Amino acid sequence: MGTNHGKCADFSQGSSWAHHWEPRTKTLAAILFVFSVVSVQSLPLLILLYTLVLLATISAGLPLRTLLCRMMWAVPFLLLMAAPVALGGGLPPDPERVTFAGLIVFKTLTSIAVMSVLLGTQSVQSYFNGLAHMRLPAVMVSVLFLAYRYVFLFKKQVANTQRALASRIFQPKLSKRSLAVYGEMAGGLLLKAVDRSESVYRAMAARGFAGKLHTGDPQPITKRDIIKCGFVLMLSLSVIIVEWRWLG
Repeated sequence: MGTNHGKCADFSQGSSWAHHWEPRTKTLAAILFVFSVVSVQSLPLLILLYTLVLLATISAGLPLRTLLCRMMWAVPFLLLMAAPVALGGGLPPDPERVTFAGLIVFKTLTSIAVMSVLLGTQSVQSYFNGLAHMRLPAVMVSVLFLAYRYVFLFKKQVANTQRALASRIFQPKLSKRSLAVYGEMAGGLLLKAVDRSESVYRAMAARGFAGKLHTGDPQPITKRDIIKCGFVLMLSLSVIIVEWRWLG
């Protein structure tokens, strides 16, 4: 299973508590914690959880600057979702709408931070090898791996498109012409993505790919892995109980 899919900072070779955590139990813990975060309806509690995740990220050896840069990719989409919610009732914005928009933003940012710790503290090969041994459908693991790989291809295609626009002295503005260019760029990226997916499918079918990635033996689960997973489970349950009993 190849792992070289683009230029990306590699922090998988470390010695922190997160690096020495078996992929399957770490994935399970991350999923449980994200579900508990999604269930939170208290903005102060959500901000507290976001702060704790940032501290955990630092203790895991991941540079905070790198994490914030990754989050910046989600900011435009978050603004597109949160702004209409917060301002949908007109000005001045309704406090309940602002709170709901804040919940959307911080739930997304917290989930991104958790996934960054999950994926940044182990090699891609180790992660997908662990997924393959979690009794998940083989097709699901293959789709996740191909989706991960395509992220880098998409970033490369976007960079090429940006260079092409810059070479034509394109000036980004909020005008009809600029919006038309953006629309054509998005349409071109979509068409290229469809063409690439068909080419990849034909290439994989020609090589006899049956929907299952070949992986090695799973990493053994130790007592420390179980303790770490249990701690995250208790934290997730505590979050749900605190909000239900005292903040609900």
